[in-house]
Amino acid sequence: MEKWADNFGEELWDLAQTMTKAMEITAKYKAYNARVEHKDGTALIQSIVENVGRMFIRKMDAIKCIINLAEELSEQFEYNETLADNFSYYSSKYSNIDGRPEPEIPETLQENAWMYRNMSLNSDTHFFNISVNTSYSSVHVPQNVYDRYPWVLEALQWSESLDDVFVQNYNSDPALSWQYFGSYTGMLRHYPALEWNREHVDTFDCRKRSWYIETATCSKDIVILLDNSGSMTGYRNYIAQLTVKSILDTFSNNDFINIFKYSNDVDPLVPCFKDMLVQATPENMRFFNEYVRELMPEGYANVKKAFVAAFELLQKYREIRRCNESVSGCNQAIMLITDGVPSNITEVFEAYNWFENGTKIPVRVFTYLLGREVTKVREIQWMACLNRGYYSHIQSLDEVQEEVLKYVTVIATPLVLQGVEHPPTWTHAFTDTAENLLTEADDDEPPRLMIAVGAPAFDRKANHYNETRTARLLGVAGTDIPVEDLDELTLPYKLGVNGYSFIVSNNGYVLMHPDLRPVSNGRLKENYNSIDLTEIEQIFDENITRQVEDMTGREMSPLILELRQHLVDSRFGNMTKLPVRFHYDKMRRVSLEYQDYYYAPLENTPFSLGLVLPHDYGSTWIKVGDEIKRNQHMGLNISDFFMGDNWKVHPDWVYCKYHYLEGHEFKTPEDELRHFLNRLYEPTWKWSQQYEPEPDEKESDGPNCGRKTLDDDAYYCNKELVQLLIFDAKVTNNSYRNWEFENENERKIIEMYNATLRFVATMSGLTRWQFIFGEVEVDTDSEFGDYHKKAIDETWYRSAILQHKIDPKSFVYSVPHESDPPEDGELKVTATMAIFPRDGGLEAPGCVTGFQFTHSLMYERFMEITSKTTCDGCIETCASESRDCYVIDHNGYVVLSETSNHTGRFFGEIEGAIMQSMVDKEIFTMITVFDLQGLCEYERVVENDARALLHPMRVFMLGLKWLITEIAMMLNRFDFWVHGIPSPDYFGHEYDDYDDTRPSKPKKIHVDEEEEYFNRPKEIKKEIVYEPCDKKSNLYVMQQEKFIKGDGFFYEPPPPAMEDLLYQPYFAKRIPRSNLLMIIVENEYKVDRVVLSAEPEVIYHNESEALPCVKTKLNFLPRRRLEECYTEHPDEELVAQCGSGTRLTIQLTVVISTIVSLLLYRCAQNAPIQF
Repeated sequence: MEKWADNFGEELWDLAQTMTKAMEITAKYKAYNARVEHKDGTALIQSIVENVGRMFIRKMDAIKCIINLAEELSEQFEYNETLADNFSYYSSKYSNIDGRPEPEIPETLQENAWMYRNMSLNSDTHFFNISVNTSYSSVHVPQNVYDRYPWVLEALQWSESLDDVFVQNYNSDPALSWQYFGSYTGMLRHYPALEWNREHVDTFDCRKRSWYIETATCSKDIVILLDNSGSMTGYRNYIAQLTVKSILDTFSNNDFINIFKYSNDVDPLVPCFKDMLVQATPENMRFFNEYVRELMPEGYANVKKAFVAAFELLQKYREIRRCNESVSGCNQAIMLITDGVPSNITEVFEAYNWFENGTKIPVRVFTYLLGREVTKVREIQWMACLNRGYYSHIQSLDEVQEEVLKYVTVIATPLVLQGVEHPPTWTHAFTDTAENLLTEADDDEPPRLMIAVGAPAFDRKANHYNETRTARLLGVAGTDIPVEDLDELTLPYKLGVNGYSFIVSNNGYVLMHPDLRPVSNGRLKENYNSIDLTEIEQIFDENITRQVEDMTGREMSPLILELRQHLVDSRFGNMTKLPVRFHYDKMRRVSLEYQDYYYAPLENTPFSLGLVLPHDYGSTWIKVGDEIKRNQHMGLNISDFFMGDNWKVHPDWVYCKYHYLEGHEFKTPEDELRHFLNRLYEPTWKWSQQYEPEPDEKESDGPNCGRKTLDDDAYYCNKELVQLLIFDAKVTNNSYRNWEFENENERKIIEMYNATLRFVATMSGLTRWQFIFGEVEVDTDSEFGDYHKKAIDETWYRSAILQHKIDPKSFVYSVPHESDPPEDGELKVTATMAIFPRDGGLEAPGCVTGFQFTHSLMYERFMEITSKTTCDGCIETCASESRDCYVIDHNGYVVLSETSNHTGRFFGEIEGAIMQSMVDKEIFTMITVFDLQGLCEYERVVENDARALLHPMRVFMLGLKWLITEIAMMLNRFDFWVHGIPSPDYFGHEYDDYDDTRPSKPKKIHVDEEEEYFNRPKEIKKEIVYEPCDKKSNLYVMQQEKFIKGDGFFYEPPPPAMEDLLYQPYFAKRIPRSNLLMIIVENEYKVDRVVLSAEPEVIYHNESEALPCVKTKLNFLPRRRLEECYTEHPDEELVAQCGSGTRLTIQLTVVISTIVSLLLYRCAQNAPIQF
C-alpha cells in the first residue's frame, strides 16, 4: 500500500513537472536579475497612509469649497417674489428626460409643471453607468415639502449657482463621486444631475441621512423615557411606537442610547440593557422597536422616578467619558414621550441637571406630547424650555417624522452659534443611495459600499430681519467616497499573497476588510456597517480555547483587544507574529499562521489603517528595475510580451487609468492595459499619480478652490506595478508561446490524464494559460481565465503559497467544492505549485504555476495503480469489495472516491469515525473558526397591524378618506400642513404676507376612523425574517510534517476485542510531493456511523438572550469620542427655539374660527357686535 502511494505520487510529480515547466520559469527570474529585498512594513504603511491622506484632503477641500460658496450666496441673495414666481429648476423627480416617457406629476403639482426644466442625461462610466448630466446639478424635494414655499424657493434659487463649484471640483478631481448640498428645508441639490427612481414610493429626505444628522449633532448619549401607563393605549400607543421608531432612525453608530419604560416603576425596555447605554447599531435599533411593539400599558405614570433613573444613568456616563474634563463636553439628552405629566418635577432638575446656579445644564430635555385631548401642556413645555430642549405636540401619525427631526436643529445650535469652524464629519459605511433609488440599478449586483464626508454651512443672514436671535443651520455639504476607491490606494500587489489592508473607525468598527461580508445570498445584512474588529480578526489563543468549554467565538484575547485599542486610539505602530486562524475559500479551508500587523491613523478622520503581512513570507518581495528602458535598450517591444488573448490582469487593480472614465471605455482591463503599453513610447509620456503631492499647500491655508483642472485625456499610472507586470510578462512569455513535446513520454503521460491546460499567475496580477493541444474556439464557452482572473486572490494560489512552507517541492491538488457552481466541461483537477525565487540568501513568492486535468482519468489511473500487487492474493486491493479507497486533500475534502458524488465533500461526512480517529492520532488538527457576521433565516409569527402602522400609504389613505367624507367640518379646525420646515418661528417673519396657494392638507385624521382601524382584531400570520446570528465551522488541516519527518504512513489495526471497535481499521499514507492523503478502509468491520461536518452551524447562546444581548460586551470596549463637537454656547439662551411653533398656528386658527362664528351668530340675531 505504501508503494501504491509512492508510485502514484511520482507519476503525478512527473506530470506536473512536464506540464508547468516550473524549473524553466524559476531559472528566468535569475536570468533576468530579479532582486529579492526586505519589505519594510512600517515604510509601506506610511506610503499608503500618505496616498489615502491626499485623497481625503481632496474630498474635504471639495466640500469646504461648496460650503464657502453656499454661505456667500445665501447671505447675498435677496428674495424677489416676481423672480420667484417665474423660477424653474431641474427636478430629479419631475423634469422630463429627453427620450423617455414624461413623468407622472402629482395632481397638486400639475399646475406648476412648467417650473421643471427638461433634462438631457447620458450613461456615464464613472458614475457606475447611471445616466447623468455633468454640466449641472438637479434637485430632489421630499414628498412632504412644497417646492413653491418661499423658503424652499429661496434655497432653490441661490443654490443653483453651486453648479460652478460642483463642476470645478469634478474637473480638478474626476474621482469625485456624488457631490451634494442638503438644505434645512429638505431640498437636496446633487451633482451630477440624474433621474430619481419613479417606480418606487419616494420617502427620501436628506435630513434623515446619517451624513446630515451626524454633521449637525455629533455623537450623542440619549435616554428615551416612554410612558407605559394605562392612558397610553390604542391610538396613542401607535403614535408612541412610530415616534420611538422615528427617533431611533436618526441615530448612528456614534450614538449611545437606552429606552426606559415607566408607569408605576421604571425599567429598561430591553432587560439585558440594564444600567447601560448601548450603541445605536441597526440590530440594536431593531431590537428596541421589537420590544416597543410588545408593550402592554398599565398603571399610573411616575414621571419623576423615570427622570431620576435617566439622569443617574447619564451622570454615570459623563463620569466614564470624563465629559467635565473635555473642552467640548458631551451631547446628552433625555427624550420624554407621553400623553401628559401629572405634576411639576422642578426639584428633579434642580438636583440632577441645574448646576452652578442653573448656568450649567449638561442634559437637554426633549418632550413629545401625544394625542389631541391633552392637559397640563405648560408643565411639559417648560420641562423642555428650562433644560435647553424642545417641546413638540404630536396629534397624528403624519406629524411624527417632522416633529422628531426638530431636535436635530436644537442640538446643532451651539455649532451654528460658534459660526467659525466647519468641522467635517465622516460616516460609517452605507449603501449607495443612487444605486437603491435609480431605475438603472441592477438587482443582481452586490450593493456598493460608500462613506461620506460632510460639513455644516451656517446661515449668516438668519438674524438680518429678526428681532429675536436665531441660530439656523443653512445645510450640510457632502460627498460620497466608494470604499473600493480606498482599497485601490492600499497597494495590494505590494502587500502580496495572503496580505491585506483594513480600515477601522473610532468605534472599532470595520469599514474595509477582505473578510467583511455585507451580503449573504444576495441579501444585505442588517449590521453590515457595525461589525467590530474583534468579530473579524481571529487571533488564535490556546488559553482561551482551553478555558471555554463551549466556545462561542465571543471570548476576546488580550492580543486582539490590544490591537483594537491601538487602532481606535489612532496610534502608529506594529504587533508582530500574532497567531491567527487564517481561513480562506469561503471559510472552508484553514491554516494556523503567524501574521504581522502594522497600523497608523488616517489624519483628520476618525479612521485608522491596518496592514497585515504574513510573518513567514510577507517580509520579502521581488524588486525590479526600469523594465521599460531595459527592454528598449535591448530592442524588445514590450507589447510582444502580451500577444494573444490567453492572459488576464487582476481586474481590481489599477495599472493605468484615465481620470475621466467617460469617453475612455474599454471592453476589458486587458484592452486598457494594451492601450497604455502602446502609449509608453510616446515622446510626451509622463508617469503621473492619481493624487499628486502638493508640498507647498498647507492645511491651514484653507481649501484650494481654484485647483488646476485636468485635461480630458489626463491619466495616472502605478509605475512600480506596471514595471513589475512587464517583468513578469517577460519571465513567463517564452514558456507560454508554443507548446512542443520534448519526447514521446511527455505526450503519453499528458494524454493519460488529458492534461490539456497549463497556467501561471504572478504577484503583479498577471495570469496566463495555454491549451496543450490547441484551443477549440467557441464564443459561448468560458475559459480558465474567465473563472480565475484574480491571481494572488485565487484559492489555489493561496494554497500553493501555504504548501511551500511545508514542502517546497510539492504540488497542491484540489477539486471544486460540492457547493461551487460547475465550470464548463467535465470535472477537472487543479494542481498548483509556488515558485519562490532566491537572491542573496532571501526568497520571496514570485508566482504560482499549475495545470488542470480530467478528474475521471485521474481516478482510473489511481485504481489501476492500487489494483496491483507484488504477490498473488497476499493483500486486498482497492478493487476488492472489502476495501474502500479514498484520496483526500490537506483540508479533508475528497478528491478521489469509488463513489463519484463524494468528490468535493468533506471526508468526515462519509467516514466520520475515521476522521475523528485521525484527529485523535494528530494526523489532522481540528480548528474552529467563527463567523460572527452570520445571517440566519427564521419563521416567526407577526401581527399585521404593526406592519401597517409603519406604512405611509395606509396613513395617507386614512387621511384621504377623511378629507373626502368630512370636508365641511375641516373648515373649523384645519391647520396648514407645514411639513418640510422645522417651525414657522424658525424662519422669522420674512414671508408673513405670503399666500400659500398649494392645496392644504389636514393635520388631523378622524379619531373614530383611526380608532376603528388601530383597534381592529389582530390577524396572526407567519413570515420569513433574516436576522444576524453567530455561526461556527469545525475545519481540519493535515499535519503533513508527521508523514514527512516520520514513518510516512499510519496503520490502525482492529482491536483485540471487537466490542472495543469504534471505527473500521484503516491505512493512511501521504502521497509524496503533494498535499494528498491516501486512505484505505477495511469495510468488512461494522461500526456505528458517525458524521462530522465542516459546514457552518448556528451557535445557540443562552435561550433567554438574543444576539444583541450576547453582544453587550462590545458596548464596553474602548472607543474614541469624536473631536470638534460643540455641545454648548453662552448665547444659546438668547435663541428662541424651545417649543413647537405649529401650536401657535392652531391656537390662532381656533381664535379666528371662534370670532367668525360669533360674527355670523350676531348677524343672524341682528345684534350689535362688541369686542
